[in-house]
Amino acid sequence: MASTPYPAHLNGACSPQLREEVAFFQQWGYLVVDDALTSEQVDALRTALDATFAQSDEQFIHQLLECDEAFAFLLDNPPVFSRMKAILGECVQLHSATARVTLPGEKDQNWHRDVPWPVAPEGTPYGAIPGQINCGYYLDELSEENGPIVIVPGSQRVPFRPPICHAPFPEEVRVLAKPGQAVLFDGCLYHRGGANQSQAARRACLMCYQPAWMKSREPFDGPFAQRMRAEGNDEQKMLLGAIERW
Repeated sequence: MASTPYPAHLNGACSPQLREEVAFFQQWGYLVVDDALTSEQVDALRTALDATFAQSDEQFIHQLLECDEAFAFLLDNPPVFSRMKAILGECVQLHSATARVTLPGEKDQNWHRDVPWPVAPEGTPYGAIPGQINCGYYLDELSEENGPIVIVPGSQRVPFRPPICHAPFPEEVRVLAKPGQAVLFDGCLYHRGGANQSQAARRACLMCYQPAWMKSREPFDGPFAQRMRAEGNDEQKMLLGAIERW
């Protein structure tokens, strides 16, 4: 198993279990977080996402934090954000906050990465620190029928683009996440969404994080973001790009 890229004693807040999770993520490029959401939070997110989707009728919903106050806690949800900081360090910024409603009949996605840059065989583009980590909160239990998230563990270190197809890899893992869990994965990891062959939509909230010195995809200029940049705590301000000092 891979080791953390720094002496463990330098991060006193990183428990032995968390260090094991960081090492697993660095080796394989993904991590499933149990108990990332309570059942009450799952229900609230479902209600808010259904209402947002009904108003927009778009399968991809951008600037999610501006859509409903029910999404606000996802910005720095402790079970996930603690792991983000353990992997990325203390200076973390939100890259984007989105949601996706995958309707019945949606076909298999092709393999892809969520970042455009090449990677070095020894790690990510910037050494041991990923350039982007995605976090998927799946609000419906994933199955072979409604479509799992499919990943190729360790592919974040491959210096080639994934093939433009959805043919299976021998090493692929089909992640059948349950409501309440979160799936973290490196943006360079080969991944794709499975076809939705069920009769119901597949709902997910997607929070993506990156080192704070990188440029975010979203402007974070809506009312919620402006309020948090002015009134939030130091971590919330940094997450939304209001960096006064490192």
